[in-house]
Amino acid sequence: MCRKNKILAVALCAVLSAVALAGCGMGKEEKVLSELQKGRYVEKEVVLPQECMDSEIRQIMRIDGKLHMLLQGKGKDNGSLQVWRRDENDNFVDVTQGWLDELDFPEELVGNLKLMQDKDGNQYLYACYVEDGEDAYKGHLWRSEGEKAVEITPEKWTVPDEQYGVYVYPNDITLVDTGTLVSYAYTGIDTIMAEDGRVTNSVMPDVFYGDWITAVDDRIYQYVMDNMGAVTAVEVRTGEQETLESIPFSQEQSGYVCFDVLEDGSIIAADTDGFFQCAKGDTNWKKVIDGTDTSFALTSVWCRDMVAMSDGSFYVLFGSDGGAKLMQYRYDPDAVVEIAETLTLYTIEESYLLQQAAVLYHKEHPEVLIEIKNAFSKMESYTAEPDYEQIYQELNTKLMAGEGPDILVLDGLNMDAYASKGLLVDMEEVVGPLEDEGILFSNITGSYRTEKGNRYVVPLQFGVMFAIGRDIEETEMASMESLADALTKKAESYMGPQTVPELVDKFYFFFAEEIVQDKQINREKLSERLEQLKKIADNCGVVEAHDKNERAHNIWDIAYRCRLAFYETDGFNQAMLPFSAAEFVNGSAMCFEQAFFPKLEIAINSGSEYIETAKDFIKFALSETVQSTDYYEGFPVNAASLEVLAGKDRTNAEAYTTIEIEEGMSAEFVIKSFSEEKAQKLVELCKSVSVRAMEDAQIRKALIEVLPDYLSGVKSLEDTLDEVEGGLKMYLAE
Repeated sequence: MCRKNKILAVALCAVLSAVALAGCGMGKEEKVLSELQKGRYVEKEVVLPQECMDSEIRQIMRIDGKLHMLLQGKGKDNGSLQVWRRDENDNFVDVTQGWLDELDFPEELVGNLKLMQDKDGNQYLYACYVEDGEDAYKGHLWRSEGEKAVEITPEKWTVPDEQYGVYVYPNDITLVDTGTLVSYAYTGIDTIMAEDGRVTNSVMPDVFYGDWITAVDDRIYQYVMDNMGAVTAVEVRTGEQETLESIPFSQEQSGYVCFDVLEDGSIIAADTDGFFQCAKGDTNWKKVIDGTDTSFALTSVWCRDMVAMSDGSFYVLFGSDGGAKLMQYRYDPDAVVEIAETLTLYTIEESYLLQQAAVLYHKEHPEVLIEIKNAFSKMESYTAEPDYEQIYQELNTKLMAGEGPDILVLDGLNMDAYASKGLLVDMEEVVGPLEDEGILFSNITGSYRTEKGNRYVVPLQFGVMFAIGRDIEETEMASMESLADALTKKAESYMGPQTVPELVDKFYFFFAEEIVQDKQINREKLSERLEQLKKIADNCGVVEAHDKNERAHNIWDIAYRCRLAFYETDGFNQAMLPFSAAEFVNGSAMCFEQAFFPKLEIAINSGSEYIETAKDFIKFALSETVQSTDYYEGFPVNAASLEVLAGKDRTNAEAYTTIEIEEGMSAEFVIKSFSEEKAQKLVELCKSVSVRAMEDAQIRKALIEVLPDYLSGVKSLEDTLDEVEGGLKMYLAE
């Protein structure tokens, strides 16, 4: 979340009227784009003067109605600071006050930095960094006194917390017009005297705040989050921490939200859905800019800071793997938006890649708008499972009635049923040439070509299942067959107790496709797989349910409670965990069954009136432009993108944690970036996987219902085969 955010002013009201805003009650209004719309906000990257190019923008702020930037020097002996102002002619001027030259701290170890200025021109600086001889971050606070820097760091910041043993430093801090500063940390909200840093009041909130706090006059603003990290409200308080009002807020999609407050008390919010304004004393959020016209909708960047100006413009500092960008949003009354085609893209679960593809495609083709409809947001997927049967029925009804989406993602659904009914468009002319030219991995996308040469579906990403083991040979955990044979010779339980649904969910993906042929169950194939599953289950031990405080063992138990774990890996960043875990236990990690898990299996509705545009969009989604970002959702099917991601520096993604090594004892565990050699091995693995793991909700359901008696030895294999076959007969006949 953005650490600091501010406000828009009186002049904004006229601008907002020009873009036809309307109220939306408790939530945020969705503005419907007309086919021809004159006047809109235009996004533009701000070009910085050459003098600023060797520095990093750490903060943007509004001082005396003008945009200011706090810059920190790069590649120097210390983190030298400069302040630049943008004037009326959009030129930048160095306005650094001399007192900042007295401050000297290590550039590479600086965390939070925030400069504040009161109405009399006095400045305050908050910095958090690791001091020489220390190994933990500590907060510092200074104020200007002419050309001198006076440290006013509160004493409580300099003493380790008694409960946690670490220094407590603010997530954010703001300057209040009453001559005080207010800081927010996990230990509470402190009121600090601006003159000498004395803490005069501490409050422990009863809600969970985000790490943004700001003030206008004597009113303090913070946003409130739920336990899933979604913003639910903006709270307005007095300088004495009395709550004045709580303004409801809702996030339609997951992602960052940045806030700012204008001098008139209007609150500005910006996220994936767009820019919104809530006037002082109101609870209605009104849309100012649609999300598709902003970089907020891009999943490859994130908001680091936002400032709203009194002339109705906005500035946003975005971070990305390629460095920071300062973007400007200004209203242009003569700019014309003409949407000639609006395509609906339906997906069960929200996807960062699809969002990125839709926004970038709209930027290249302003006349085309791709509207994404998610059955489940990422936040919802953390607490609930999609009902694929209900989704399938509802989607099928819409498609048969000619009311379906133009583009659809069929993950978890029966794509063959859709294709056989003539509901999908053949995309061979799009995908085939890309495979022939080596642009796509044919070992992944080629499995979707039918015997007649048609191609109705193509995956945009894929994952692999790693088996991580200790005290077991790589060849023994390469497949269900080898694992079953190996575990019959092991006295110990290698995976720990498993329920039937847990066993099914570990292994059914690898045989769901092969056991169905010509809409019938292949009993021979199913028999082989069930016998293998029985041997694995006998080693694990099958339980009806886990005890109250227990769960199935996973990769985090590999150093103590289990000897074998499975971990589905969706991209290079996620692959750091299984490789690090295998190294920690002196074991190994390998791709199970040489299988891949297709992700975002995308298709086109044959009833769409925009079939050619849909084909072009899918081709765009398969390109390097979209595929060369690690979305933590899968490996790219684009060959060049896989090489780009393999060579990426992942040092910043490393994590330090602990792992249990025996009862009541843990050891430090580092999730490390893997070597260039391992990255290339992962590339070769991605090029070689050949078995398509398949989700099928009906097959899964049938196995979970039938297998308990077979795995416990109550029912014979033949009877089990009969029951599985009978349970799927109607489904397969569709």
